[in-house]
Amino acid sequence: MDNNKHDAKSPESEATAIIVSPETTDDTPTTPASSTEPKTAKATQSTASSPTSAANRSSWAIRFGVLLALGLTVCTLGGGFVLYQQLQQQLLVQDAKNIALQDQLQQALLQPNQRIGQLEQQQLNDAKTYQELAKLAEDQHQLQDRLNKLAQRSPTHWMASEAEYLVNMAGRKLWLEKDPRTATDLLKSADETIAAMNNPALLPIRKALAKDIAATASIKTTDIDGSVLALDALIEQLDKLPLNRADAEADAPEETNITGDLNDWQSNLGKTWKALTQDFITIRHRTADAPALLAPEQQWYLVENIRHKLLQSQLALYRYDRAAYHQSLMMARKWIQTYFDTQDHKTVEAIAEIDKLATVVLDPITLKSFAAKPLLLQLTSYGELTSSEDAPL
Repeated sequence: MDNNKHDAKSPESEATAIIVSPETTDDTPTTPASSTEPKTAKATQSTASSPTSAANRSSWAIRFGVLLALGLTVCTLGGGFVLYQQLQQQLLVQDAKNIALQDQLQQALLQPNQRIGQLEQQQLNDAKTYQELAKLAEDQHQLQDRLNKLAQRSPTHWMASEAEYLVNMAGRKLWLEKDPRTATDLLKSADETIAAMNNPALLPIRKALAKDIAATASIKTTDIDGSVLALDALIEQLDKLPLNRADAEADAPEETNITGDLNDWQSNLGKTWKALTQDFITIRHRTADAPALLAPEQQWYLVENIRHKLLQSQLALYRYDRAAYHQSLMMARKWIQTYFDTQDHKTVEAIAEIDKLATVVLDPITLKSFAAKPLLLQLTSYGELTSSEDAPL
């Protein structure tokens, strides 16, 4: 309602008042028409010009206000953009500073971490050193105990060393020289030495020695040295064996006498022709089983091959290789029987000797160690038998 009311001082109210006042006033004297018309025209012109000027002033004010608002808006946006750019630059600078601070912090933390790692490694080394020192102390304590036991040993300790030596020699005879008989004798001597000590605590050693003696005595004895010497003698006789050069039996001599009967002229002519040609051409007949004759160089290769086979059989004897031993002997026998004169007594004796050597039995030694050896080692090291926990590794 207040908006619909017109202000009394506004130009429109003044114009209305000016126009209406001549009509409503009764006391005003009437004037001539000529005098009123100019006044009315002036009033109309003043009334029309005042709203136009007021409207122009208000439009310029609105324009000015809009322009001012736009200018303020542009200034605000420009200032905001500048502030945004500055803020971004500050953020970038701050990020760079943060990264630099993080790098410095990591570098600052790296040194303590390295130091902590070094300290941990040093602690581990110290722990290992402590364990080694503890082990050395324990070993020293054990050595001291051994020394004390050795100092308190009986004067017959040399007998234990002698028994250990005899057992070691038995092992060498058995496994290196393949001589179980001598090994058994050495083990019996060691048992007699232990029995001479008159110590009931050494009964486990004697029990182990009895077991070793029984196991060694059960091994079948093979005369390896005798067989090797027999092969050596056979090798030396190879050059003396005669080769198989026996020719087929010659044909019976035919009668070459010429008869005086004329009816036998054909036979006489044949006899005469044979008599003329027998000095030029000789024909001999052989069976298919007869071997071909060997040249001298082939004979040398044959003898060397047979010698090589016999040497292989010797090596197989030392290795207790039954298959290689019999294979080498049989190959040598085959070559001798094929290429040498089997009617000669030397060849017959060589083949018989090979057959005899082929009957040699080679039983492998299955015994791997002596049960008395570790017990004797305890006795010589500690002066007495120790438990299994104290036994040396």
